[in-house]
Amino acid sequence: MGDAPEKKRRKLTTALKEAIGAHSQKPEENIEKPIALALISDNKSAQDILNKCQASRRPQAVLEVVLKICKEKKSEAHVDDAFLSIFRKHFAILGVDSAIACWKLIEDHLNESESSNEITIANEFIGTSNLLGHGFGKLLQTIKSGLPSVIVKAWKQSRKVDSLSIAYSLMSLILAENAYGDNQSDSVSEYWTKEVITEKSMKKDYGMRMISSMTGDETALESASEIQEDQLELLSKIFMNHLEFFIGTLHESNCTQLLSKVIESHLEKKELKSLATRLRTSEVRISPILYNAVVTAARSFFEISDAEMILLANLETMKSKEVMKQLPTISEIIVTPRKTSNKKSMKLEDLHDFIFKVSDKSEDLKYSIAFSLLSINLSIVFDESKNWKITGKLLRDLPEESLEKLLKIGKGSNEKVLDVLKEAKKSVEERHTQRKFTNKTASEVIEQLESEELSVENAVMLLQDVHSVETRKEIFDSVVKYVEDMAGGESLNELKLFNVLIEMYGGTPLESLALQIVFSRIAADGWTELDKTPGTEKTDESWFTVLVEMIVLLETAMKSAKNSVIKSFTALYCQLFSQVLKNSQRFVRNSLNAVASRTLSPEMEMQFVLRRHKLIQDVARLVDAMKRNESYFSMLTASIIGEAVFHGADSLLALAKLHSLADKNASGLLATNLPVVERTRYKKFLSTITRASKRVY
Repeated sequence: MGDAPEKKRRKLTTALKEAIGAHSQKPEENIEKPIALALISDNKSAQDILNKCQASRRPQAVLEVVLKICKEKKSEAHVDDAFLSIFRKHFAILGVDSAIACWKLIEDHLNESESSNEITIANEFIGTSNLLGHGFGKLLQTIKSGLPSVIVKAWKQSRKVDSLSIAYSLMSLILAENAYGDNQSDSVSEYWTKEVITEKSMKKDYGMRMISSMTGDETALESASEIQEDQLELLSKIFMNHLEFFIGTLHESNCTQLLSKVIESHLEKKELKSLATRLRTSEVRISPILYNAVVTAARSFFEISDAEMILLANLETMKSKEVMKQLPTISEIIVTPRKTSNKKSMKLEDLHDFIFKVSDKSEDLKYSIAFSLLSINLSIVFDESKNWKITGKLLRDLPEESLEKLLKIGKGSNEKVLDVLKEAKKSVEERHTQRKFTNKTASEVIEQLESEELSVENAVMLLQDVHSVETRKEIFDSVVKYVEDMAGGESLNELKLFNVLIEMYGGTPLESLALQIVFSRIAADGWTELDKTPGTEKTDESWFTVLVEMIVLLETAMKSAKNSVIKSFTALYCQLFSQVLKNSQRFVRNSLNAVASRTLSPEMEMQFVLRRHKLIQDVARLVDAMKRNESYFSMLTASIIGEAVFHGADSLLALAKLHSLADKNASGLLATNLPVVERTRYKKFLSTITRASKRVY
């Protein structure tokens, strides 16, 4: 009987080991076979294998086994995202000692191996580990001194893409160190020339020159150069990561080539929506390059001949009238009959939708017309109703007089082209016609709200026609259901709908419920999360437009639903305001950088200045509304200042007003409890507003 507890303990230990996959004291023995299988499988299969062997629970063991197998099976093994996702999480939480040991392991294999897998893992380590953190200085210097030899070695072995890949990671690291690290005395250009670009062939290669230009030496890239096919994919990713920099640095033909490759790869991966957002929020003049890149990508991806897809080669020097005169030429295109598979048809629809989204990036009417003609061209080549619908949407964004001119120029052209032009003109005329006053009944509104075809734009117009208090009460449940069932985060009309709801139910017994629904949808749909990495935003609208509409919405909430804001949603209102304030700061910062880059036309520079001033004033005006209810907001103001003070110089007016709203203990709290950098910036900010507040006698 005395052995019973011991037997039970052994059974429990065995069961626990089985649960965590630890059948022996050496975990690599248990996972070597499944890891080897995963390394020669596709990404999805590899992910399934890694999940089954619970690889994410022992990332260091997985790393050791992967490096060992990659060294033995150079050509067969390949490290995909299934592995990188595990390493990404692992590298991000490593402490100083663990990170040093981990890098030593990676570096040993980098020096011994000749495969690209070690380069991929090293790139992930440099990109995700906390190399600029406190105490990581020694490791940072080790990487800076050791990687140049790896870059040169890969280059000499004719592994140029691997060499460029790790060179880009090193460049990103030293630029980050130079901008944010403690030791900023070393010249990046001098280090790069002396330590990395040691081979003559490196100095002549376009890819290496492109990466080297990030040190500040841009002269080598002013003329057009040939980009090697094997480097195109990597360089297009680098180009997209630093779009604002390279647009003003590279020759236009190279920009077009790289951007067209980006469009093709995003089209293949079904990621054109995020690319459209990235391009629309970029703070540079990109329309001519974007137009050429879209045409090039469409020709290549869908195998369209030059005769079937017209490229307006001299678009930058053409006038709007000259662009319009290309319509008859496009309408008379002789199309080769072709079958379109369902998959290709979906890709075509994605591209067409992409053209629609990026067409309004241009501030010049001729580019909007050019994108509309390109859309017509695509619809003629691939004669499908979905394409013609998107073409119609594009044309409806043109001014009425432009549509009239296109109709005159296109007389006698393709019947479908004329039909879509006439429909667009009719739609624009109806939009500009003054709306008659109507008062919808509850049954009419409920019926339309329950219709699956009701767009958000039409829902806004529908609810604007509801004026009776009783009708508004009757339709409330249907309105709530419609708002809950919306896709969310896709159109600026959603914010307009939220505005209408607050105005409709403000000051009524349903005010609090309406505001709760609106604020919850705003948070869930990410309307205040535009401060993420460019290209990851859910919305397709430009930053500035979203920010303006968010400010209007917060203003409407304070005016029409003040009781609910100050009694039930004060903290949530402050959180939304804080996000809008930080997003405004980022817009101001990007706007200043765009103007400083000297890549903008004088008209665009002026527009950026006006937008910047508008946001600064509008955000400050929201603080004025909060000050009128000081007792409710004073306790929460310190947290808003703490979150926004890092870039406080970009919104001094709003922060100064917030500081005057804060309670008496806020200064002491902020001066002692913020992180080091924020605390230093707060003290500088405090001295600035103190001097500005002094009376002038």
